[in-house]
Amino acid sequence: MNKDVIYIEPEDDITDIISKIKASEQKIVALVPPKKIGVLRSAVNTKLIARTAKLQEKAVVIVTTDPSLIKLSAVAGIPVAENLQSRPKMPSDFSPEELDDLNAPISIDERNIADDSPGKTLDASPKPTDSPAAKKPAKRPEVKPEEINSKDLEKDEQKKSKKSIPSFDKYRKLIIAGSVAGVALIIFLVWAIVFAPAATISVAVRTTADNFAENVSFTTKSSEANPESGVFYIEKEEYKQENSVDFSATGSKEIGDKAKGTLQVGVYVKTNYTIPAGTQFTADGLNFTADSGASVSMSDDSSCENSLSSVAQNGCLLYASVSVTAAEPGEKYNLASGKTWTSGLSGNVYRITNAKAFSGGTSKTAIIVQQSDVDNAKSKLEQSNESVGKDELAKKFGDEMLVIDASYAVDSTNPVPVPAIGEEVSSGTTPKLTATTTYSMYAVKKSDIENYIRNLTNKSLSEDRKIYEIGTPFFEKFTSDDGKFTAKLKATVQTGPKVTEEDILEKSKGKKVGEVQSLIKSINGVSSVKVTTPFFWVKSVPNDPNKITIELKVEE
Repeated sequence: MNKDVIYIEPEDDITDIISKIKASEQKIVALVPPKKIGVLRSAVNTKLIARTAKLQEKAVVIVTTDPSLIKLSAVAGIPVAENLQSRPKMPSDFSPEELDDLNAPISIDERNIADDSPGKTLDASPKPTDSPAAKKPAKRPEVKPEEINSKDLEKDEQKKSKKSIPSFDKYRKLIIAGSVAGVALIIFLVWAIVFAPAATISVAVRTTADNFAENVSFTTKSSEANPESGVFYIEKEEYKQENSVDFSATGSKEIGDKAKGTLQVGVYVKTNYTIPAGTQFTADGLNFTADSGASVSMSDDSSCENSLSSVAQNGCLLYASVSVTAAEPGEKYNLASGKTWTSGLSGNVYRITNAKAFSGGTSKTAIIVQQSDVDNAKSKLEQSNESVGKDELAKKFGDEMLVIDASYAVDSTNPVPVPAIGEEVSSGTTPKLTATTTYSMYAVKKSDIENYIRNLTNKSLSEDRKIYEIGTPFFEKFTSDDGKFTAKLKATVQTGPKVTEEDILEKSKGKKVGEVQSLIKSINGVSSVKVTTPFFWVKSVPNDPNKITIELKVEE
């Protein structure tokens, strides 16, 4: 049959042992105590072990050669064995005489159990004053396990214990936490004293703003560039975009039907007469046009409507029928019959009449697109997209290029209006002007321009002054003539006394904050000094230059 071996640790108490017995899955449990039997010195504890084994229906064997523990085990009714391989010895195998012969005799009477405090041995030998009868082993009282109250036994054991072995378990976490805190404190102190100290020294210098202005030229061929002499290579970028803008139509015209009618044109004809198509006729200030040509001839055998004497003088009076249409739509062209007409016909015209009234003319005014509407929309189109084009071109150049704003150009194709010029704008429709726009701009390298400004400015400065800042350069009057480009380069240059970082560093290393401020402020041209440290306990500037940051600024 398998058995479960439980090794009892010196710090285990009786509750730990009982818990391990209960947790065991084997019916046979071997308890192996340490060299110092500790918790098993108590008869109460051995009885609790025996009672637990009975309740759990398990056979508990104590593996020991210690005479005191063997005696306590026999009293509690627990088998013992010399080792894990030997046969256990049952309590009934021990006689009272054998128990007395063990090296550490004790009374099996629970009331006479020796003090099991640490450092004391179990000794139940009779005192000299004891009577002879007392030397005989007392009869072992029979104690039923179920009659044992574990709480009462523990209380009795605590009363009998004069001294107890202190347990360090509850102090273990405190000891570990204290050790960790101590190490952390040491690390923090080393960091705070050795690594943390640093300083930032901000120095403001009084400067003078000088205006820089020079005429420069540009070339689109890199081989012809000479930045030192003011000839710079420029790059061009283009950006195309289809743009549109809505606009309002302000034109109007009559789009009704045109009136029509027929005229009788009387002329004196000696041979023949032709009225060409498109001939204009006018009545009441209204113009009409002949739809097609008409002609009359003497050969038509038409009877003359005049006297013979008139015929001989002027010719035969004949009438031609001419269909005409009003020049414009409108109801006003619906003329009544019998109107007086004039025309641009040449020859001997007798009269022009309309026997019937004209009809078919209607009036309707429509909104149309006119040229001025398109011109206004084109201006809006260019303005609305100008900033968009500049932004897109700037992105193409990148940060290392300086854009020449004065070179910005916008070129739009002929815009297309919808509806077209002269066409009606239907109800609910908004006219729109669409054009493809090409944006272009030039740029030059920032570094070339800044170096050019710096070199020219340094030539005019004395040895005790230097350049601190160069404002953003810009160009004016950019012109292009037959591939040659010129412009005016302008910038603002801040110059002041020559204060170097090396001078500030030498006056600051290893000195107190207040002392550093006084020393640096005494330098010619320094207007203010500010020393900051990352932590409140750092009162001095470190000796290590790598831990000192110097900021030279222009006085605002």
